[in-house]
This record gives sequence, structure tokens and C-alpha cells, in this order.
Amino acid sequence: MERWIKLRSYNILRASENAVPADTLQVRLTQWLAIRRVRTTLFATTFLITIVLSIHFIDLTNISHAVKQATKQSSSPSESTTPSEPTLEAEDRVTWSDFAYIQYVTNENYLCNSLMILESLHRLQSKADRVMMYPQEWKIADGIQTGTETGTQLETSRRLLIQARDEYNTKLIPISVQHLAKGDPTWQDSFTKLLAFNQTQYKRLISLDSDATVRQHMDELFLSPSSPVAMPRAYWLDQPFLSSQLILLEPSAIEWQRIQDYMNRQDSGFDMDILNAIYKDSCIILPHRPYNIISGEFRGAAEKHGKYLGSEEKWNGTAAYEEAKFIHFSDWPLPKPWIKASDSSMAERQPNCIKGVNGQKEDCTDRDIWLGLYKNFSERRQRVCGRSYDKVTRKRSNRSR
Repeated sequence: MERWIKLRSYNILRASENAVPADTLQVRLTQWLAIRRVRTTLFATTFLITIVLSIHFIDLTNISHAVKQATKQSSSPSESTTPSEPTLEAEDRVTWSDFAYIQYVTNENYLCNSLMILESLHRLQSKADRVMMYPQEWKIADGIQTGTETGTQLETSRRLLIQARDEYNTKLIPISVQHLAKGDPTWQDSFTKLLAFNQTQYKRLISLDSDATVRQHMDELFLSPSSPVAMPRAYWLDQPFLSSQLILLEPSAIEWQRIQDYMNRQDSGFDMDILNAIYKDSCIILPHRPYNIISGEFRGAAEKHGKYLGSEEKWNGTAAYEEAKFIHFSDWPLPKPWIKASDSSMAERQPNCIKGVNGQKEDCTDRDIWLGLYKNFSERRQRVCGRSYDKVTRKRSNRSR
């Protein structure tokens, strides 16, 4: 016989006659909250929960930001990544005396140009040291000199060196000028620039050519990934070539020996040739935007800026000028800006204005910027060195350096 399990019967729940009324619960809750210990405990618990949630929120935000940055970096080509400006926290951890901007001079004319570079870096409040290598024959202390400079030239050189040291906090290093008795006279002393590789008291140096204008400091480059050498490309040339107008380098005995070995070769060429021969396949490529634009770029027609822009981007002279940190003067056959060109030569080679369309006014932006570069250089030279132009002229190569 089948056995059936008798199900237990349940009564429908109803409000108990003994249930506490809602208004009574509210009174009891109010009485409970009136106790100080209870209020303190609730406040502390709420505060701790808020802190914990905030920490987790910050962590998630940081992780999200890191992921975005990593994704952005991985999708960008390594050659053309512009180093970002150091944050305040990063700057606090940097020993800026490990780094320096370095200049070299071989005669009085270039001494003035280098002084202008140092003045700009000082005015722009760059944090790294400033260094000038100068001919050891120039005596600062007593004015006595055994080289070929005349007494007037010596006094001017001495005054400008003291100005660099005292006004622009520049460290002065006497050196033996490296001279190559062949080729274009303009570049025969350019080997001297390479002595920067032997300044091993610094971890990193930025060498800047002095025939240029510094618009913004470049301190962020010192914090870029380590490499013996980093240089921008000479984008204006048809063949791939590195530009020595700006060099980020790490001085070392090993690299200096490599430089010396190549300098002693008969086919060494000049500084730019040596650096390309040694580092063309291994150095980090710095973006020429914003670290290396030539003044002649502003003389090009609107459709002739593809090498500089590197894309189908439309040329905008104002934007190019504003983003530039370092502008190198190169307008062959015009002389360098410390040699006064004739008014006719300047007028012949100045950028053309763009004719207006549909009754609009012609656009002379590029011309104004280009003329302004030369005017600004002359005015700064007068203010810093006491003279606007030099009278010395010499034939030059048409390859910008």
C-alpha cells in the first residue's frame, strides 16, 4: 500500500497583535541615536567607508590613465614621439646639475652668438646648467693672451666671457680648438663641437648651434629615454641625414674614443658627417617639430612644406612659429644674420605674400615672421653683445648645419 506523506499545513502570515507600532519604532530609534557613543560610532564608520571608496576611485582613475597612456605610446612611432614636459613631481626628483646646455666658441663673432643662446636659456629659466667651451688662449683673469687676437678683440672676448659667467650662470671650460685644414673654411673649426662628448662630468648635454634663435627651453629632452646620441633629421635634404644643429648626447670615454678615431680618418668630413657615419643607424631620432626648423621654411610656397609637415596637413606659418623651440638660420645665399645683408637682397629673397581671394586682403604672415626673425636677432645682438652686426664676411657652403 502506497504511503502518502502528509504535508504540513501553514497558516497565512498576518500582522501579530503583539507587533510594535511603527511610531513606537521611530521613537526608539530616536532615543538610540541620542546616545553619544552610538553617534560617534556611526560617524567614524561612515568616514572610514568614504576614505576607502575614495582610495579605490583614485586607483581606478590612475590605472585608467596609465592604460590610455600605454595604448597611446604603443600606437605611435618611436622615432617621432615628442618628449612631454616634465611634471612638477618629476622635476622635484631631477638633479638638474647632472645636465647642461653646451656651447663652443672659436672666435669673437661666434662668442657673441653663443652668448645670445645662453642669455635666452637664462631668460627662459631653463633648469639645467649652462656651459661654454672657449679657446684656452683667452685669459679671463688678467687679460693676458698669447694667441692671434688683437688687444681690442681680447678685451671684448674677456668681457663677454665674464658676462656669460656672471650674468647667465655659465660654467667656462677652456679647450684646445680642433681645427681641420681642409674643406670649406666655415666648418674647419667645427670639430670643436665634438669635444662635448668628453665632458663626462655631466650625464647628458644638449649642444645647440649658435646661428639660431631659442624660443623655448628644451629641458624635457634631458628626461627622454637613454641613448648615447639623439638628433633630429635634416628634413630639408633629399636624402636621409641627421642634423647636428641640435644634439642630445651622453658624454662617455667610449663615445669620445669613437669620435676621435673617426676624426683621424682622411675621409672623416666635418662634425655633421662624423655623427652621421657613427650614429645614423643607432641614435634616437628627435622630431624636427618642434626642435629643428630652419628659417628658410618660411620662404617656401604654400605647397612646398611637405618635408617639414610630414603629412597632408595644411601649412600655417603662425602655428609653425609658435610650436618651434629652436629656429636655425639658413637662407642661402643670404649671409648669416650677424652679417648685414643689403636691403635689395633681403627684399629679393623675402617670402611672398599670398594674394587674397574674393576681395580678401593678401596674407603676408610668413614674410612678417621671416623678417621678424632677422630683426629680433639683430636687436638681441645689440642688447646682449653691444653690436648688431659684424663686418667680417666669408664664403659659405649652401648646406645648412
